[in-house]
Amino acid sequence: MKAIVKCCLAVALGFAVAGCSKGSSGGSGGGGSSCGDGGRKKVQLWKDGPYWAETNIGAEKPWDFGYYFWWGDTIGYKRVNDAWVASDGSSSRYSFATDNTPTADKGKLNLRQEGWITAEGVLAPKHDAAHVHWGGDWRMPTKQELKDLCEKCDWEWATLNDVKGYFVRGKGDYASAKIFLPCAGCGNWTSLYYDGSQANYWSSVSNLDNGLAWCLFFASSLHNTSDTGRFEGQPVRPVQGFTK
Repeated sequence: MKAIVKCCLAVALGFAVAGCSKGSSGGSGGGGSSCGDGGRKKVQLWKDGPYWAETNIGAEKPWDFGYYFWWGDTIGYKRVNDAWVASDGSSSRYSFATDNTPTADKGKLNLRQEGWITAEGVLAPKHDAAHVHWGGDWRMPTKQELKDLCEKCDWEWATLNDVKGYFVRGKGDYASAKIFLPCAGCGNWTSLYYDGSQANYWSSVSNLDNGLAWCLFFASSLHNTSDTGRFEGQPVRPVQGFTK
């Protein structure tokens, strides 16, 4: 049965520092920008943390929304003429609904048995949108990494190229590093909701056996982790590396 749930708010990231270097700075030097696989810019925002990409999957600029995915989806859908169009051309009028979401009502045991998640409880590489689209060691962030993003960085509500969102900046030695996450809203059935005022960004982690998955949420007055229905259409901000 199709279901509609209210989109959770979603979190704001910021804008990666300009330019690429051959090295990835960290340690006492703090948060330098570098190029990942395919020349994609990335930046480290705290010591021993992962590197965050400058753009969402399917986006050319930091303020672009990019593709929207249900949790476990690797195709991705873009908003074109008030319709959801698949990135591979397989659909020109997709609907984000439980009927179209194979992971919607599965418990962790079934998700693991069917190969959706690993033994560690995160999406398997073949079901990780960041890994499938960008290759290499790009992946979707975990719930803990999204939580760390909220707690270990400074958040500034801002407008970039006429798009509202958050600059998220590292602290201390990492204060020169920042990224931008636009208010991309979320997809529900055939519509896009809350774009321009809030957003949801997927993690790679499901929430227990209740048909939900963890995401980062934000609006102008808050940013935090939350859970929401796996059928919702949400963008993905890839990361590289692992928290040590």
